[in-house]
Amino acid sequence: MLLAALLCSSDVVAAVSIVDFESQPKLYKCIFGEGIANDIVSIVLFNVVLVLQSVTFSAALPFKVIGQFFFLGVVSTLVGVFFGLLNCLIFKYTHSWIKGHAVIEVFIIILTGVASYFVAEFIVILDLVMSGIISILACGIVQSHYTYYNLSDQGKLMSTFVVTWLESVCESLVFAYLGIGLYSFFADWWSWYFILAQLGILLFGRTFSIIVCFYGARLCCRKKTISFSELMFINYGG
Repeated sequence: MLLAALLCSSDVVAAVSIVDFESQPKLYKCIFGEGIANDIVSIVLFNVVLVLQSVTFSAALPFKVIGQFFFLGVVSTLVGVFFGLLNCLIFKYTHSWIKGHAVIEVFIIILTGVASYFVAEFIVILDLVMSGIISILACGIVQSHYTYYNLSDQGKLMSTFVVTWLESVCESLVFAYLGIGLYSFFADWWSWYFILAQLGILLFGRTFSIIVCFYGARLCCRKKTISFSELMFINYGG
């Protein structure tokens, strides 16, 4: 289950990088949103399964996993929403004091996000460590919907530039780390049969889940949203 939790996360960076938001906004949002949802599920499921490694399997264990899965996700999200709303209130009631100080505005935004991450990571309930990544994601969503409009014009411009720059730097560091780590670890226990079997299972499971979820949703909503070729591109993006 740990392996499945790791593999259910999708890397949408490559897919999103070749989709133009201006020309295909719906496809871009579908790929990006689906990737975020997969990552959240992967993080929460991994943390839950990791805690239950020493638990003896029983008929009630699957229900326990599901319960802890939703508990961890909800609590982590609430922590992020709390810090996001706190940040909104700070800018709402101190707008006249820090108006025009773009550096301070950006600093408060980043500090709030970092605080939500570490607070969530320090919260342990029922031996479950809350997810800082989900918390900072929820905090960022709240800030983008509410805090952004309380910023000055200079703050809006500078915050966009700073966040875009941090995104590019972090993305480059992740890919660099993966590239270096690939050649720094050589295992002598790997198997081609296992790799090919996992690849086949992943391709089949990914395609099956995408098609079933899409056409299942179409039964409830008759309006056509995306074409079949776009659906296959979403499948590739995962």
